[in-house]
Amino acid sequence: MTNPIALGGDEDPERSEEIEEAAVRVTADALHAFLARRAGALAARERAAAEAGPRWAELPPSLVTRFLSGEQTLAGLRPQALDLAPLTRARAAGLAPWLGALAARLAKADARASALAALLGRDTPPGTGEAEELTALGDLAEAPHRAPEHWLDPRVLPRVRAARAELADATRRLAEAGAAASAVFRPEIATLPELPDIVGRLTGGARGIGGLLSGTVRADRRIIGAFTTAGTWRGDLYDTLPLALAWSTAHDRLRSLVRTHGALLARYVTPQPPGPAALDAALAHAESVHRLAPDTLADPRRRALLAAQLADGRAPAPELTGHAAAVRGALAGWRADLRRPRLADRADGLAGQSFGRAAHWVSAHLAPLAAAMDLLDALAPAGRGDGDPAHAPTLEEARTALDAVREARRATDALAARAGADRLLLGPWYRGLDTEPSRIGEPFPGATPEDAAVGALLARARELAARADGPHAEDRHHALLGRYAPDHGPGTGTVALCRALDRARTAERLARLARLVPARNGEGPPNVVEGRLRTAEDG
Repeated sequence: MTNPIALGGDEDPERSEEIEEAAVRVTADALHAFLARRAGALAARERAAAEAGPRWAELPPSLVTRFLSGEQTLAGLRPQALDLAPLTRARAAGLAPWLGALAARLAKADARASALAALLGRDTPPGTGEAEELTALGDLAEAPHRAPEHWLDPRVLPRVRAARAELADATRRLAEAGAAASAVFRPEIATLPELPDIVGRLTGGARGIGGLLSGTVRADRRIIGAFTTAGTWRGDLYDTLPLALAWSTAHDRLRSLVRTHGALLARYVTPQPPGPAALDAALAHAESVHRLAPDTLADPRRRALLAAQLADGRAPAPELTGHAAAVRGALAGWRADLRRPRLADRADGLAGQSFGRAAHWVSAHLAPLAAAMDLLDALAPAGRGDGDPAHAPTLEEARTALDAVREARRATDALAARAGADRLLLGPWYRGLDTEPSRIGEPFPGATPEDAAVGALLARARELAARADGPHAEDRHHALLGRYAPDHGPGTGTVALCRALDRARTAERLARLARLVPARNGEGPPNVVEGRLRTAEDG
C-alpha cells in the first residue's frame, strides 16, 4: 500500500481519483453531521411548540422547573403530600385558598386546644383523640354534681367507692325494713331512741293479766301504740315488734355510716333525697375525670390545676367553656374536611394527628401551590391552548413543556455555535435552520464557477449521505485530504477543498502533458511543463 499524500503538499497525480473520492466521503460525513444537528434542533423546536405553545421562544431563559419553592418539604410529609402534578392553573387557584383557610383554622384550633390543656393541667393534645378527651374534661366543669377535690386523688377514689357501696347497702336495708314495718308502724318509730329497751322489756316481760298489773308494761304499750298506724296498742303487736326493731336498727346503721363517712363524702353524704342520686352523679363525675386524665391526676401539681376547674365548689375559668366549645367545633369541622374529596385519600393518616401537625401538613402545600401557579402563569404567554380551558396544561405538562423548551434552546444554540464551520461547509447553500437539504449543491442564478465546483462536490456528498448510513470516510481518507478536510479545523471548508482538488487536477494534466513531449537534452517543453506544474502546485 502506498503512503497517502495530503493535498496542498506533494500531490501524487496518479492518485487524484482516490483524493476526489476521499473528498466526497469526508464531505458526506460532515454534511450528515450538520443535517443531523439541524434535524435534531428542528425536532426539539417542534416538540417545544407542541408542548409549550407556538410562542415558546418568547419565554424567559431564566425559567426553571426542577423544584418549586417548598416542594422538597412536601417530600418529607407524612402522610404523603397531595399530588400537585395533575393540577391546572384553575384547579390550583381553587385549592390554594381552601388549604390556606384550612391551615388557619387548624392553627387556631391548636392554640385553643393548647390553652384548654393548660387550664386543665394537661399537655397540648398530640392527636385528635386526646383533643376529644380534652373537650370531654372541659364539659365536666358544667356538671351539676361535681366531685370534691380530694376525690380526684387516685388514692382516695377507692375509699369513696367503698363508702358509697356501704351507704347504698344501708339505704337499701333501711328501705326494706321500712317496707316490712310500715303497714303497722309509723316512720317515726325508727328514730325512737328508747325503742330497743321497750321492745326488750315487752318481749321479756309478763303478758295478759300480769302485764295489765305492771305499770311499766302498760307505759311501754302506750308508747308503742302511739307509733302505730292505728294509734293504739293491740295484743297482736307483740308479733310485729321485731319489725319495728329492725327498722330502727337499719336507721341507726345508716346514721352511723353518715357520721363515719361525712368528711370523705362531704355534702353528698346525706341519705335524704336527692342525696343518694347526687352522690352517684358526683361519683360518676369523679370516675369520668379519672378515666379521661389518669396521668394528670397522678401528678399533684397538675391535679391541683385540674381540680381548680372541675372540682365541686370551684368556679371554672370564664374562658374554659369557650375553649372547649371551640375545640369541639374544630374537631367536627376537621372530620368533615377529611371526608371531602380533596383530602379523602389522606384522611386515615391525618385523622389521628394533632391540630398543630395537621396545620403544618396543610400549610406545607401553600408555597409549592403558589410557585406552581406562577410557573403556569409564566408558561401562558407561549400560547398553549390560548386560554381554552380544555387544553390548559397541568403542572406536570408545564414541566414537560419547559423541559422541551430548554432542549430546543440547547439544540438551537448548539447549531448556531457551529454556524461558522457549517457555512464553510455549505457555502451559499447554508441557511441555518432554514437550510433545505434537498437543494444543497443545486445550481442557482449568479453562481460563480467556484460555486459550481462546490455545488458539484456537495451534490455528490449529499447523494452518498442519503444512500447509506455513515461514517463514509476512514482515517486514510482524512489523511489524504490533510488540512483541506472540511472538518479539519478553523478555516477549512469546501471552497478550500475544491481549490485544492482543482490544483490536483491541473497537476495531473501537466504531468500527462509532460509524458507526451519527448525530452531534448533537458531543454524545451519539458522545462515549460515542469514550471507549470510547480506553478500549479504552488497554487
